[in-house]
Amino acid sequence: MKIMEFDKKNEELVLKTESLNDLWALFNVITKDDEVSAQTHRRIVLKEGSKGERKPMRLKIKVESLSFHEFSNRLRIKGTIIEGPEDYVSFGSYHTLNIKIDQILSIKKEKWLKSELKRIKELSIFEKNFLMLIIAIETGLATIVLVSNFSNTRIATIKTTIPGKRYEQKYRNEAYEEFFSGITKIVEENIKSTKIDLIVICGPGNTREHFSKVIKEKLKDISLPPIENIHASSGTESAIIETLKSDKLTKLQNNVKIIQEVAKIEEIFKLFSTKPDLIAIGIKEISRAAERGAVKELFCADTLIRGVSTEKKLQIEDILNLVEQSGGKINILSSEHLTGQQIVDLGSLVAILRYKI
Repeated sequence: MKIMEFDKKNEELVLKTESLNDLWALFNVITKDDEVSAQTHRRIVLKEGSKGERKPMRLKIKVESLSFHEFSNRLRIKGTIIEGPEDYVSFGSYHTLNIKIDQILSIKKEKWLKSELKRIKELSIFEKNFLMLIIAIETGLATIVLVSNFSNTRIATIKTTIPGKRYEQKYRNEAYEEFFSGITKIVEENIKSTKIDLIVICGPGNTREHFSKVIKEKLKDISLPPIENIHASSGTESAIIETLKSDKLTKLQNNVKIIQEVAKIEEIFKLFSTKPDLIAIGIKEISRAAERGAVKELFCADTLIRGVSTEKKLQIEDILNLVEQSGGKINILSSEHLTGQQIVDLGSLVAILRYKI
């Protein structure tokens, strides 16, 4: 993210996006009623009855909603037009800005918070997105999930009845063939449509090993990404978190945010069972700990800093500042990830303490 200008008096920041991580940061920083200005296109009808034409122009909108689209590399910001060429636009009408990488925009807030500016200024350690296609598989059941640095998306759950061993081997083979073919087709479609960095096949022994051989044979004519084969207890979505804890994947932790987060979440749950006094949950409890400089590491779900009331946002800002001043580490977790959802389930704000308070 390149900051081009910051007008402190008017609380307006001009910047240029440089990566997908920048778009993700903006998604968590821009909120309702902010004013965002950027170059865009808008369909203008110059002649009645015509379809009109798309004209380039610069518009400023008052933000109503945002959506992050990592696979099309854009941030969509919807709102009402408050500035633009009067000949072409009607003030108060709706428009959506499609913010892409290498685009200049300005953001005006009622008040820029210190934590918001810090998130804008800090360069992400993740230089690019890293996509893993994870297939959790057991006899007759497979769960296929696409995991990125920003989200995890369940692509499909495949169920097939596999006849028991008392049936003829022929029928078992046919059922397995149908089962594996369905999974392989989905894998092939995703490899062709998305740049997958790694395929992970996980699950109990025999089925996982069998499918690993099948996929390499059936997709030998296309360029397959590297494949990791990892033991897990099932073919359900719970096996995904289990697999992300695997020693085989720890080598990727510098590139894959969720692998780092899984390790941190594991530490939280371990402390819950061994030293519960070193865990604080919720704004009130964590605020008290932060005032005493006791917060070693803070975990905050992104939903707690995006789209909340000004009063609540200021409460979170105070906590973040106190934690930072005492040398504590701050982690903002995506609620679109399994790890972030675990933090949401715990109340959206969790802290590991240096000492019991």
